Amino acid sequence: MITVRNMHSSHTLHRFICEHLRLFCCTLIILAAYVSSLDISTVPDEIVLVEDSLFFEILWPESLMYTYQIRQAKDFGTNFDRVYNKIDMVIADPVEGCQALNNDVKDVVVFILRGECSFLTKTKVAERAGAIAVIIADNDETNDGNMIDMIDDSTERSTSIPSSFLMGKDGLMIRQRLSYMGTDRAIITIPLNLTGKPFHENKRPPWTLW
Repeated sequence: MITVRNMHSSHTLHRFICEHLRLFCCTLIILAAYVSSLDISTVPDEIVLVEDSLFFEILWPESLMYTYQIRQAKDFGTNFDRVYNKIDMVIADPVEGCQALNNDVKDVVVFILRGECSFLTKTKVAERAGAIAVIIADNDETNDGNMIDMIDDSTERSTSIPSSFLMGKDGLMIRQRLSYMGTDRAIITIPLNLTGKPFHENKRPPWTLW
């Protein structure tokens, strides 16, 4: 009888272990499927997209050396096809960018302020002036946490450069600090590659919430 009871106990333990191993394996499979579905880059030169947002980094001036969140236009413009390292970002003149620009923006990223005309018009103006991309800052200078979707203006025009939205508080701080230094440009990397870098280690501006 002792032998029978021992065999029964051993069989029950074996079933218990197998059942939990099966559950553990199922959990691993589900977790692996979830991770593979995330839009996370593992290739050094691949552009990283996080929740519909991209990032750029200001390398100069030192007072603005942070990582900034942007969102590409929803239904006009193109995606970034490469990373631009140490490229100038120049503030448009006039800053709203609704008419021909007075300053040279050929082969740079143009910083434009929202308002007075459509997002698409601003992008077209910058493109005609030779810009390689556009960053449009919100004219709500208190906006430190809300992204919006930039949509076209139903004029059936197209543009072949990337156009992105920047929160108003970031835009304000950039304009103010560059103005204080007597310059209209900063040096940036765009889009910023976040591959292999923990999100909390990115140097976020102290005035924004993301």
